[in-house]
Amino acid sequence: MSGTGGLPVGAIIERILAGAAPLPLRSAAARGALPLPRAVLTRLYLHLRQDADEAIRADAERSLGELTSDVVTEILADPACDPAVLLHFAPGAARDERLAEKVAFHPNVDAKTLHVLASEGSGAVLELVLTNQEKLLSTPGLIDRLSVNPALRQDQRGRLLDLIDRFVQASEEAAPAPDGVAPETVTPEQAARFLDVDVGELFAASEIVDGEEFANSPDIVVQSVYKKILTLNTAQKAILAMKGGREERAILIRDSNKIVSLSVLKNGRLTEAEVESIASLRNVSDEVLRLVGINREWSKNYVIMANLVRNPRTPPGVSTNFVPRLNNKDLKKLADDRNVPEIIRKAAKRTHDLRTQQQAVSFRKK
Repeated sequence: MSGTGGLPVGAIIERILAGAAPLPLRSAAARGALPLPRAVLTRLYLHLRQDADEAIRADAERSLGELTSDVVTEILADPACDPAVLLHFAPGAARDERLAEKVAFHPNVDAKTLHVLASEGSGAVLELVLTNQEKLLSTPGLIDRLSVNPALRQDQRGRLLDLIDRFVQASEEAAPAPDGVAPETVTPEQAARFLDVDVGELFAASEIVDGEEFANSPDIVVQSVYKKILTLNTAQKAILAMKGGREERAILIRDSNKIVSLSVLKNGRLTEAEVESIASLRNVSDEVLRLVGINREWSKNYVIMANLVRNPRTPPGVSTNFVPRLNNKDLKKLADDRNVPEIIRKAAKRTHDLRTQQQAVSFRKK
């Protein structure tokens, strides 16, 4: 098939995308005046929006804007539709079930496009994403995005249970082990090298403190993740703690083996909100609380700092440093809190009394 000037269509497209096409050819493409399939023209519109020529950029934008819903549906149904075109229309498809069906099941759909549908899609659109199980399992991070979308219905969330075991192995959020080894097969030696710890520490006892909370959780995903964790050895749990998702972190921070629980703090996806919660937990290792307390960034957060001081498991050597930074209201409560060490109560009372005296003197001077 030949295009303008006797050039094959493929050569025309290649020259335009490579920035080597003359201005008249680019202009014709931007106006939709080339004898090309609509899906191909749309790919060129997207590219020519960044053209050096202002008129071509304007024509490309106008051509895109003039595409009707029916034409867009036709474009997305073309098996040759480029991934860039699918991604461009993904936000609209997230709100339109008809378009979403074309995008979600398209042979050229990529992870970025599926992430848009999973993150922004309506309940009906999420149903389509859930139905495409092959893509769901093979696309890293997709299950995690689905799980946090507020449009996900309870029945849809329950269906994720059928995929959770494969999710732990296949999802980027669920701990790919070092060198691509699945968490279930990682050896203590591999884990020790990856975590930079003594391999002997990975043979120490390991159990989830107060784990029945997770076993009986009303969240069926949490139940399933906890059940999965119970099948792992200490080395595998440590890898999962460092690389796993939110549910895994919430469970493994309470592991009795400090290598496992401390690995959660190395997880790059750990949020400050999670650390605020960890700082208040009374069933975590005091070593976890110590490391939270000496982290400069986390200790700037008032909630984290206050939770650590109120937590009786926090080493006094850490919590006493934070007492002077508490506000008067929290100091007064802390001074009367019989659950914290006496040294903390006394420090809180002393600081509160001193501030009260200073404020009284300041007031009299005025």
